[in-house]
Amino acid sequence: MRSLIVALAASAVAVRAYDNNAPYSKLPPMGWSSWVALGPGADHPVFDFCDEGSVRRAIDAFVSDDLGLYAAGYRHFHLDDCWANHERTPAGDLIPDTTNFPNGLTPVIDYAHSKGLAFGLYTSGGIFTCVGLRPGSEGHWSQDADSFASWGVDWVKMDWCNHGFEDPKTTYPLMSKALNASKRHIHFNMCEWGDENPWEWGDPIAQSWRMHGDHVGTWESTAEVIAASAAIPRQYSGRPYGWNDMDMLETGNGLRAAHANGKESNMTDDEWRTEFSMWAISASPLVVTTPIMNCTNESPHPANYCNVSLVQQESLSPCIEGYSFGCNLNGSMWTSEGCRGEFTCNGYSTLCDQDGSGQHLCECGNVTKCVPYITPLQREILLNTEVIAVNQDVTPQGAPVTPGDLSIWARNLTGGDIAVALYNPQAAVVNMTVSFAALGWTTGATVSVRDLWKHADMGYFKGSYGPVSVPTHATVMLRLTQHS
Repeated sequence: MRSLIVALAASAVAVRAYDNNAPYSKLPPMGWSSWVALGPGADHPVFDFCDEGSVRRAIDAFVSDDLGLYAAGYRHFHLDDCWANHERTPAGDLIPDTTNFPNGLTPVIDYAHSKGLAFGLYTSGGIFTCVGLRPGSEGHWSQDADSFASWGVDWVKMDWCNHGFEDPKTTYPLMSKALNASKRHIHFNMCEWGDENPWEWGDPIAQSWRMHGDHVGTWESTAEVIAASAAIPRQYSGRPYGWNDMDMLETGNGLRAAHANGKESNMTDDEWRTEFSMWAISASPLVVTTPIMNCTNESPHPANYCNVSLVQQESLSPCIEGYSFGCNLNGSMWTSEGCRGEFTCNGYSTLCDQDGSGQHLCECGNVTKCVPYITPLQREILLNTEVIAVNQDVTPQGAPVTPGDLSIWARNLTGGDIAVALYNPQAAVVNMTVSFAALGWTTGATVSVRDLWKHADMGYFKGSYGPVSVPTHATVMLRLTQHS
């Protein structure tokens, strides 16, 4: 049997990747996206919202010690389909939403940079974006690339909606060339959903590329993306500045993520751990989309009146004052139909942005206070630095040890260790045993095993490790070190 080590080493030299010195791109990017994270509500047809205030609050939360994302290595801060104005200028320039970003994007991008973050923006290769129906970049490649560069953007995702019948293999190079000509080091993320096998042609023009359709907060979607990752030929298995992107992590945000795609979330805790484990061993970018703030009103107090100033992007189902949002004279305000409102009560700004169906009442108070927050499950998963270390390496992505069998995956790590994922997509418990010979080590090798979810050393073993009982849809993550 040809060893996994030899096979992956050979694949590493079979391709090249485009190093344009974009920040935090040599390794799989780690970060956060606004998609279904700053959204206006689960009942609203647009699931991505951002304005200057919410972006600044999210940046503060991102880098806070209380949240822990920055300390764990997350550095990318991305705005998805929420930021652009619905019309270009008479000169054809793409500009930020003039209501939500009255000062432009440069101040918030500078603010992100001051916190040590790389800032990313979204566009589409067609005439409109996918959800917000904002201007796409088709026919404006250099114009938009120059705008991105002048604002200080570090990462650009180009989606593939409303493009007519263009060929992505000829269209994406146009934006790549324009970004490079801007003289700014910008990470280019191609998002044509893996339709044309971008791993075969993306590395000379981009630093990452989506290898499958949209990932949503369901088990079916998660298993489908994992299977697609396994099917990528070894010679295209990722390399520095060239990563197969499995799409955003929905970790613990299944209700919003699934609903945004017309689905119902059904993910268990084990399935969320599997999502993170398999993204990590596959060397995919780890960009999570989830709310990272808990916003409340400070010092609620009675009020005699309030003025409504709705902060809401335009959509096919606009919010209507008196029908989907408004004020009560007794000192509260309300939203429904998925609207998101920012109100002024007696001169104090109050945010009313609760997600979900039905009508929501918010007390009139002082300035809105947002504190960094993720759930205990999200904290356990997203801040697992041992699993993150499996992802943050320059070696080719992990793959099934036995082609066609998705149960045991391995990734060779710098320094000689091997990461192993025991992945159970079945509807029943499965017992698995890892053969050290199948990993390329000698039969008599002594190997220490560490369980990365238990954070425990399991001991020293010869020949194999197991059997390990893996619950349905769960993944056991291991780090193996050879000692003799």
